[in-house]
Amino acid sequence: MKILHTSDWHLGKKLFRLERIQEHQLFLDWLIEMLNKELIDVLLIAGDIFDSPTPPHHSLEMFYNFLHRLSQETKTFCYIIAGNHDSGLLLDAPSKLLQLHRIKVWGRLSNNPNDHWLEISSGKEKFDLCAIPFFRSYELLPNGEGDIIDALKKYILKEKTKPQLLLLHHLAGSFEAAGSEQVISLSGVESIPSELLQSFNYVALGHIHKPQKISRNAYYSGSPIPMRFSETHKKSIRLLELNNGEITSQVILLPEWRKLHILKTNLKYWREDITKLDQPSPLSPVIEIQLELDEPIAGLIDEIKNILKEKGIELLSFIPTYRRLEIPSQKKQKLFELSLPEIFEEFYLHKYPATSETPMELKMDFIELIQKAKNAPHQIKD
Repeated sequence: MKILHTSDWHLGKKLFRLERIQEHQLFLDWLIEMLNKELIDVLLIAGDIFDSPTPPHHSLEMFYNFLHRLSQETKTFCYIIAGNHDSGLLLDAPSKLLQLHRIKVWGRLSNNPNDHWLEISSGKEKFDLCAIPFFRSYELLPNGEGDIIDALKKYILKEKTKPQLLLLHHLAGSFEAAGSEQVISLSGVESIPSELLQSFNYVALGHIHKPQKISRNAYYSGSPIPMRFSETHKKSIRLLELNNGEITSQVILLPEWRKLHILKTNLKYWREDITKLDQPSPLSPVIEIQLELDEPIAGLIDEIKNILKEKGIELLSFIPTYRRLEIPSQKKQKLFELSLPEIFEEFYLHKYPATSETPMELKMDFIELIQKAKNAPHQIKD
């Protein structure tokens, strides 16, 4: 039996102003091809299908079109749990209809732990699947009393008569975050101890976007596309094979559909560094530039954009950093002794220490803004 493990699609996600629709569609097209090429029996999706509990219509359409294609074009069975970004109610709504098409969804935690166990078979191979969507503490402890881990054990520990797989969207073990996750715990437990997962033959985890192994049997598949420029690691999914009751797994690297460049440079070398950006991708590359400067330079961003345009690269993020030279001494030590224009001037000189004074035009604009604010009609009504 062949099983694919993926998670954290985050359909509807944007990178600044950039829509990720094309990247996600290319991934889903690739996934359908993989299901057919490798004759995959089971697809496990470990949560965070969407980036928001109220996803945009195009994301819903993309997701259900994928499920339709899975039903019509493959012979794969699909099992899905909700993540912390998903609405369990939204995912659960069409569950009865989806079951007619080899698709089962767990959107919310049931009061009955047995509802989260399912026997799956293909030919002579069988395994028990435990599917636990993202949960909050009140779902495990409705009366607010007891221990979260003890309550969780009632759901995930079961007498073992055949291989067991766990599908879970949560923090578990010692992990390395990619930096784009929301790792604030709402479940009452910071991270599920990996020791609690040892009885499973494989643990298919979702929530962390960097693919990684956290114990001998537990893996985060990671997100299929990078969520931030800082995510420079290779993206992947995992392929499992169940033979004679034994599970083996391997990494399947994903194509890079859009190159995300991140360039850290300075005023002297930025042109040269941009010329070295020669890694093409099916979709137009985008870039974040972190540029070290002594002072603001008028027209610099336009010049950078024009050079990047010639290489077919779009500038999405520009982060100037200013070398801290000698900081001008403050005129006064106490903030309350300064007028608003003086506070503005102190702030400007602190922000741009290489400049000797605040531009007069900028100071006049600030003073005019203060006057407009003072003369604005009072909006509060009794």
